Amino acid sequence: MFHRYDYEAEFYPTLNRLPLDFRRKLDVTGINLSLKDWQAFSPEERTVLCHLPCDTAEEAQAFSNYVDFLSRRYHGHAIAKIAPLDTLLWQASAVPYAVSERSAALDRAVTAERWQTWPSHARYALYKAAVSENQPEAFIQILNQLLRSAES
Repeated sequence: MFHRYDYEAEFYPTLNRLPLDFRRKLDVTGINLSLKDWQAFSPEERTVLCHLPCDTAEEAQAFSNYVDFLSRRYHGHAIAKIAPLDTLLWQASAVPYAVSERSAALDRAVTAERWQTWPSHARYALYKAAVSENQPEAFIQILNQLLRSAES
């Protein structure tokens, strides 16, 4: 499944950037893929990668195998592996400090009850935006999107 965030909407038609949901899949599988590597893949292959599920061990393995296949095809070498990001960082049982701090500073504190209602991919997106130094505006945009979708 491909989870989209409003702040990235301009990139979706061409997928010329690595969407946040795709980066989630890289993080949980421990794959290090650069923007240059991503852009070497065809638009169709990028679309397939965005839509591949990666929630079970079997799905994560299939995802990793396909990224590795593409890396070998386009770059002549296996994918670079790193330590997977621990999914406990955005687990449902506790709001991460960075999310709590950033949301409170915006007078939009994320409560434990609200945090628990969001699916894992949404908690990941908010967590990554909270700890990111590259796109500080993404946090408020993702938070607003999650709050709007919770209201509807």
